[in-house]
Amino acid sequence: MNNQKTIIKLIHFSGTGLHTGLMANVTLKPAPANFGIQFCRTDLDPTLFVPARSENVYNTNRSTSIKKYDVEIITIEHLLSALYALGIDNCLIEIDNKEIPILDGSTKFYVDAIWNQNVLELNQPKKIIIIKDVIEWKDESTGAEYIFLPNEHFSVTCLIDFPSKMIKHQYAVLNDIQEYKNEIASAKTFCFLHEIEYLYNNGLIKGGNLNNALVFSETALSKEKIKWLSTTFHQSANSIPEMGILNPLNQTYDNEAARHKLLDVIGDLALTQTYFQGKLIAYKPGHTSNCKFAQFLVENYLKVEVEHSF
Repeated sequence: MNNQKTIIKLIHFSGTGLHTGLMANVTLKPAPANFGIQFCRTDLDPTLFVPARSENVYNTNRSTSIKKYDVEIITIEHLLSALYALGIDNCLIEIDNKEIPILDGSTKFYVDAIWNQNVLELNQPKKIIIIKDVIEWKDESTGAEYIFLPNEHFSVTCLIDFPSKMIKHQYAVLNDIQEYKNEIASAKTFCFLHEIEYLYNNGLIKGGNLNNALVFSETALSKEKIKWLSTTFHQSANSIPEMGILNPLNQTYDNEAARHKLLDVIGDLALTQTYFQGKLIAYKPGHTSNCKFAQFLVENYLKVEVEHSF
């Protein structure tokens, strides 16, 4: 029998939101069985709960954000990915602003804080769907494709394809969720240099810097561009190379982009608030398509009988 889990003790962290640049204090709290993963904005009166469910997704532009009762929670995918990978079914997440801090752009902090010593098994069976037949879904608007195959346990393969000589075709494989800590958790979010100015000028990545994301540049940077990056993201100009990965010391894996995309797939799949026994293959995934796929699963497969053994 595989039972539901929660955390044992409170976990506190603070930091700046990647897109809003707003400081937030976050506390993870234990929750009873069948509570699920829910957010609570403590800066609002009255405080309202926002369940981390696919039907509450309202924005997937560069991150995943949910909203209920006009209460929004932004950039939730990294935290959800860590909770899901560690088997945490129930957790109350209190936050005193609207965006989850980006921290170092990975899920390493959450995993290290929860791993083994801070997990409590509850006296209720886990909600698990066993994939018995092939499930295929394609997002015609993005070209993303998802295939769920029968398997003895949950695994994920992620394939990405960017028109970039620095990334091109990459793939990442998580054969067993128990490998998440060592193989996926440290993979940072990433972007291309040509995206940075657009995002910044459109009110996004206000909390971004060269320490919480990998930045790829395929062309040599002018002195003016290096100065702009240095000033905007509070980085020493001498530490910014003219080309390539602008923060190479922050790279952990050669295929870090694909590993982070896999991390995001798990975080968005967590919006089903259900675990799966099956092999998931995701081709060209992104937050928009991930969340559509999660909702597709909810609407078409989570209404059937749930198996309680993994």
